Amino acid sequence: MAGCCEGPLSFGGAPLEKNTCRGHLPPGKPLTQMGLPWGCGTPSLTRHARSLLTSLITLLLLQLGSAQLTVVGPGHPLTATVGQDVVLPCHLSPLRDAHSLEVRWIRHRLSETVHHYHNGEDLYGEQMGAYAGRTELVRDGLSAGSLDLRITGLRPSDDGQYFCTVEDADAYAEAIVDLEVSATGADPHLSLGGYEAGGVRVLCRSAGWYPLPQLLWRDARGQHLPSVSQTHSQDQEGLFEIEGAVIVIGSVEGPLTCVVRNSRIQQEWESSLHIAAPFFHNAQPWMVALSLVLVLLAVSIGLGVYLFRKQGKLAAQGWSGGRCSAGSPLGLEWG
Repeated sequence: MAGCCEGPLSFGGAPLEKNTCRGHLPPGKPLTQMGLPWGCGTPSLTRHARSLLTSLITLLLLQLGSAQLTVVGPGHPLTATVGQDVVLPCHLSPLRDAHSLEVRWIRHRLSETVHHYHNGEDLYGEQMGAYAGRTELVRDGLSAGSLDLRITGLRPSDDGQYFCTVEDADAYAEAIVDLEVSATGADPHLSLGGYEAGGVRVLCRSAGWYPLPQLLWRDARGQHLPSVSQTHSQDQEGLFEIEGAVIVIGSVEGPLTCVVRNSRIQQEWESSLHIAAPFFHNAQPWMVALSLVLVLLAVSIGLGVYLFRKQGKLAAQGWSGGRCSAGSPLGLEWG
């Protein structure tokens, strides 16, 4: 027991001799009265108790940790193109076998089930009709805690948020995955729409875009021109068609360019049109009116001349026929 006591011991306020700890204690005095709760073996017993307590706490924490679920998503939006396949990533943290867990991929509510997996089986009874035959839980990664979902043949309606949810008997967790679907349409088609407001109305149309694109006009110097109108519509597949119009006056020189841009993926198409100078001469209202008046006047004069000549011929023929018939009833003979 050498060294079991460190420092001087006291009894009733008086210091004890050094050999007191070695078994030479005052008679009739228990250890508890001397300020020693466990006797000389106290330090070793305390270390054992503390070690046992630490082990119990560690085991409890490990059990609590194993009962909790944490799901981790990609942390950034995923971008995919209409018609392609995409894999939405999601995994458990810390990694663990997910074969026995219940995994649901949903949209905004529990009733909007994209895919349902439980105890090694894919369940389709609650799946939304829009995803029928288009989803698959990637089984290869389940043993490593991966809960990835594959969606085939992307549609514009697939755009938006998805919730990766995991549940077992004791815990529930979820993570959000943002999917941004895009589609690039056809080259813009330019056409002339007639004269308007002293200029020429030019139309630009393009279809097959998602999401709704931007439509911009630029002149030959790259300056933006304001649209006088802009409309859009969606087809049955959810793709957008956009149409815009601009009034071009004679002071605009060089080609006119229509730009249709998908800002989500920073992709754009453009088409240009050069309007010849004679079109702008006809765009002035007074010139159009004057031209119309001159045409009508020319037609009127021509018609008048024709009728006048026609009437003159008829009158001459009628006078000549009247002279011959007038003498016959009287039986006059002309020498």
